[in-house]
Amino acid sequence: MSGWKEKIRSSIRGISPVALLTSGSLIAGLLILYACQDNPELTAPSTASAAVAHTLTIIGSGTGTGTVTSVPSGINCRISLGTAAGPVCSKSISGTVTLKAVPAAGHAFAGWTSGVTSCTGTEGCQLNMNEANRNVTAKFNKGPFNIKLSSGTGGGSGKVKLQVGTLIKTCTITNGVLSSVAQCSISAAANKLVTLTPTPATNYAFNGWKIAGCGTAKCQFPAIQSLTTPATFSRISPGSPALVGKWDAPVTTPVVVVHAHQLSTGKVLLWGDTGGAYLWGAPSSFTALPAKPFRLYCSGHGFFPDGRLLIAGGTDSRTGGLRYGTVFNPSTASWGGFGEMAQGRYYPTITTLPNGSLLAVSGQDTNLVTVSHPEVSTPTGWRRLSGSLDVGAPFYPPQFVAPDGRVFLAGFVQPSRWLDVSGTEEWSDGPARIVKDRVMGSAVMYEPGKILYVGGGSGVDVKYAGTPTATAEIIDLTAASPSWRLTATMRHPRRQLNATILADGSVLVTGGTSGPGFNDQAGAVHEAELWNPQTGQWTPMAAEQKNRTYHSTALLLASGRVFSGGSGEGGGVSYANAEFSLQLFSPPYLFNPDGTPATRPAISSAPASIHYNQAFTVETPNASDIVRGNLIRTSSVTHAFNQSQLLYPLEFDVTGPTSLTVKNPPVSGAYAPPGPYMLFLINSSGVPSPAKFVTVGP
Repeated sequence: MSGWKEKIRSSIRGISPVALLTSGSLIAGLLILYACQDNPELTAPSTASAAVAHTLTIIGSGTGTGTVTSVPSGINCRISLGTAAGPVCSKSISGTVTLKAVPAAGHAFAGWTSGVTSCTGTEGCQLNMNEANRNVTAKFNKGPFNIKLSSGTGGGSGKVKLQVGTLIKTCTITNGVLSSVAQCSISAAANKLVTLTPTPATNYAFNGWKIAGCGTAKCQFPAIQSLTTPATFSRISPGSPALVGKWDAPVTTPVVVVHAHQLSTGKVLLWGDTGGAYLWGAPSSFTALPAKPFRLYCSGHGFFPDGRLLIAGGTDSRTGGLRYGTVFNPSTASWGGFGEMAQGRYYPTITTLPNGSLLAVSGQDTNLVTVSHPEVSTPTGWRRLSGSLDVGAPFYPPQFVAPDGRVFLAGFVQPSRWLDVSGTEEWSDGPARIVKDRVMGSAVMYEPGKILYVGGGSGVDVKYAGTPTATAEIIDLTAASPSWRLTATMRHPRRQLNATILADGSVLVTGGTSGPGFNDQAGAVHEAELWNPQTGQWTPMAAEQKNRTYHSTALLLASGRVFSGGSGEGGGVSYANAEFSLQLFSPPYLFNPDGTPATRPAISSAPASIHYNQAFTVETPNASDIVRGNLIRTSSVTHAFNQSQLLYPLEFDVTGPTSLTVKNPPVSGAYAPPGPYMLFLINSSGVPSPAKFVTVGP
């Protein structure tokens, strides 16, 4: 083909353009051949099209004043009291233009109207002026604005808190009647944030806001116009799952679930003393695992940053502690070796530290003596700390990582204690709890640095005399001088209970006994209770069918439901009489007010790894309706204490039709220790998505 090209070039070389146009068919044919084979640009049609200018006209609306400008420059239109007043409110423009609206002081921009989807709302307006003439209306309103509630048609009862800055009013609605006009309306300066928070009365539900982007929970919006919105409450039948949740029927388990762990694969690893270990992944689906490497009964456990589960300690036939360790790998469903500790540990607590190492505290050694020196895991084994503290009987003392990096021992000793792991390795006194005796109570870190400690009672030193307590107390470790203070009291006293952080940040308490002594079965509590961190109040939930006392477990699943199982095989309840069962609890947030399943938001995709101080993006088809999110660390629970769970709250910016970008990623391992977490998104109605598993770390 190259020879033909050269012949053609030689044939036409030196011929004038006119001659070429009038030459014979041979030359024409050669030109066509040459054009087809060698230079298609000569015959290809041009794709360029000239930009066509059209007229863009800005029209004013509303009662306010502001300015509309364009990029590229051209439009510079002042809207005065709703009327376009120039100097340039109409101009012939080609290409893409972006409009920006800036209200005058004391005025608010209330939105665009153009008939073009890219030019609505209150953000920048983008138009393609090559297509047609455009009229765009810019609405400005003069503040202040009156935000007013009406009762709607529900005829129910509840309260709504109206807040603008430090000004707060409370509107009470009783049987559909407003308490007063003054308390049910509030004045807001232009662009000030208005917050409306509904609280239904007992046995009522809030029906939802008629405000864009707001569901059945707290509603926030900038004041850009006066408005009246109904606040409607409806009665819910007592016992409805929208009020008290719902328990599924019990499912038989192959072992007593004394130890339970939510793995990043979505499976739950569980074992008791007798029998093997199993993976659970559906209501009645259990997969047997290879034999346990040693007697894992009454061991401590926690997650490494990569999601592997370290199990440390256990028990011999005398309840002497074992020095052994093993690692369970969720991805291979297999056990692996780990170095031995300096002392055996029976009933130890394991805590993941900010650097990803695991800390073992307390427990009973092979000589039946409480271990006083903590140990920290290393890549190949353990390192013994110099600091010494005898926490008394080795009953899994609840401890947490504080935001300053120290370890906080909430109990059972009085006062609570601090441990400086990375510095002096010594213990120091912390604040004293209000209720001294909380042995076999339960504690959770429900927000960074904030701990709820609930239930419990006297310990082994007085043979668990008397009934347990129904009280609960909280502490904020981020305060300048942290101190314990009481929160609301539960309906039932409880010892041997489980406290579980739910997807929305509330705390569910299940099981336990109200009877005297260590594990009184006659006093077993079946009714669950739900604690609201915002109000500090408890709400009774539906009752579980089975006893869940000593050796029971509970943990949050990625579905947003709660797994509850076990009880017995010790504590005066024989293996034969133990609870070989589990039940699943669906919290109220999974139901509509009429009791039907709530429509849930979804996560289309999330990053597999989340890093400290780095923003990340989550894809969801419900981006515009998401108000917040939660990272909840996966659970590792036994003996009334979940050694792994904690919550880090997330806030998002909507950065696209299906995209959310986090505004406050975890700042360090002291706030969110490295390891596996569940990511939940929560919509304006308070309904959480099913979770995505993510890894948090450096």
